[in-house]
Amino acid sequence: MTAVILALLSATAFSISMVVQHRAATQAGAEHGGNGVIGLVLRLLRTRAWLAGQGAAVAGFTLHALAVSNGPVILVQPLLSFTLVFALGLGALVDRRHPDRPLPGRREWRSAAVVILGLVLFLVAARPHHGRHTGRPVVLLSCWGAALLLAVLAVAYGRRRERPHRALVFGVAAGCGFGMTGVLLKQVVHHAPTSWPTIWPLLALLVSGATAIVCAQSGYQAGRLIESLPTMTVLEPIVAACVAALAYRERFAGGWLPHLGQLAGLVMLTVGVIGIARAETARAEREPEPVLLP
Repeated sequence: MTAVILALLSATAFSISMVVQHRAATQAGAEHGGNGVIGLVLRLLRTRAWLAGQGAAVAGFTLHALAVSNGPVILVQPLLSFTLVFALGLGALVDRRHPDRPLPGRREWRSAAVVILGLVLFLVAARPHHGRHTGRPVVLLSCWGAALLLAVLAVAYGRRRERPHRALVFGVAAGCGFGMTGVLLKQVVHHAPTSWPTIWPLLALLVSGATAIVCAQSGYQAGRLIESLPTMTVLEPIVAACVAALAYRERFAGGWLPHLGQLAGLVMLTVGVIGIARAETARAEREPEPVLLP
């Protein structure tokens, strides 16, 4: 239960970070639209709201670390998918203060409900079991290398703007990278980095997390949200669960009925995330230029 509470608190903190940083970046971009990326970054570094969003992200990561130190990765990572739902609700509360911004419609709320039901069904059917605190280095390094190679291939593919489904490719790479980051986090929190066998997981985590963030942002810029977001959101817990099962011997409940429930939960999660992404894409297309706050 402790891991569940910590994971949900982590998802809440990440959702606050997402909403606050997005609104602050939009505002700063409107005020200094002609100053380029460097000007935008400098403006954000002087914006208290954006800095607060960074603080929320740090809190979310800290809570994520505490969650994986108290529970299995295959339990914690799916719960972090609630970040998307929490961000939708929090964004609606913030945007109610601005009549010019369209609010989420019934379609988005229905999709969010499907995401919640899918996650609950998946976790109830999965009944995740604890494994070992120490992962198998060969498995962790192999999977980390595969995720990193996938990110490199995604960047190479996405460099040509005329290539199709660039956002989808970046979403796949980001989902695998974030899933791998969650697995490595368990290794780091259980073993202090005092010698090379315990230092390399921390270095691998930093590289994996950074490349996943780059791929995620590249996916957002490369195409419609519906291509990158669902892929990233669904792949992250799947990759984390598969690697954790191999490296830490964490397990889901067996039998055809639990497996059927797990599959149904994943399908509902996928359908719900696609619905949210489709509605958000449509809402962004009709959203007017941001109006500066007084």
